[in-house]
Amino acid sequence: MAHQPPGPGALGGICVAVSLVGVVSYTVNLLADDRLPARSIATPSVALATGTLALLTCGLRRARRLLILICCGFTVLSVDRLAHSAPTDHAAMAFLLAAAVYAVPAWPEMKVVLSRGRASAMVERQEHHAGLLAGELHDEVLQLLALTRRRLDAARALDDLGALRAAMEDASRTLDEQAGTLRRIIATVSPVAVQGLGLAESVTSLAAQVAAENGLVVAVEVQGDRPHACTRENGVNLAVYRVAQEALTNVVKHADARHIALALTCRDEGISLTVTDDGRGLGPNPPRATEGYGMQGMRWRCEAYGGTFSARTAVTGGTVVRAVFPLRSCRKTRAS
Repeated sequence: MAHQPPGPGALGGICVAVSLVGVVSYTVNLLADDRLPARSIATPSVALATGTLALLTCGLRRARRLLILICCGFTVLSVDRLAHSAPTDHAAMAFLLAAAVYAVPAWPEMKVVLSRGRASAMVERQEHHAGLLAGELHDEVLQLLALTRRRLDAARALDDLGALRAAMEDASRTLDEQAGTLRRIIATVSPVAVQGLGLAESVTSLAAQVAAENGLVVAVEVQGDRPHACTRENGVNLAVYRVAQEALTNVVKHADARHIALALTCRDEGISLTVTDDGRGLGPNPPRATEGYGMQGMRWRCEAYGGTFSARTAVTGGTVVRAVFPLRSCRKTRAS
């Protein structure tokens, strides 16, 4: 899949980053040495970034007004770097003071602007997984049900009791198979096992299911003095399960491996998950820009809980996927 160009959400995130860096650079320059060139670069950068954000901010009037005030203030400061006149200084300070006062009522809408890039990424991933789910239902369930219907219609048209009985038996087997497929899809969307069994048992059961369905050898090792303690953390147990699920799915689809080693460590300070296979590997130093949705989703789940994610080619070949979730960060996320 080709790398997509940045959309409005990505552009907004870039503008926010440029604005923050520019303001910090300008402030440090102002306090340290007025002759540094960073001040001349920072003011037009902030003006351009906040102006772009104002154009992208639709339906949030207070946030747009605040961004326009900041843009005007830094635009005047940019001009002041050339004119060096008192009136431009006073105009710039007037715009920035007005922005500081107006920031209080506009802050709720500004929080929406700051979080819009992340929300856009979340929606994109949700739409992607919804598309995968629809494709799986169409390709596996709907197609076989339509084929079964055609077989029954053909047997009924022959007016042959034996052929009709055989078609009905075949339809019964197909319905049983599709019931299993639907149960698997439902478990993928909402894994009840995580709530019912606990994290260690759920990951072990998932690994056994993957091994049985795909003819692989999956060795599971669970370590930790308190393997059940982590299941009480808000959402992190499901995030770990999803990462394990996606890592095993990637091995089945892309690695051409025969053996998988899954190591899960649950301690009070954090949870770590490592999935190693003996497949073809990722190649030397794969760039993050080429990561697919599956890899990006695993990375996003880790970072959402303050954790880290890595995927690399092992020394002996194959791929090593490692995810670490610090439970202290999870507790802070839950408290906030």
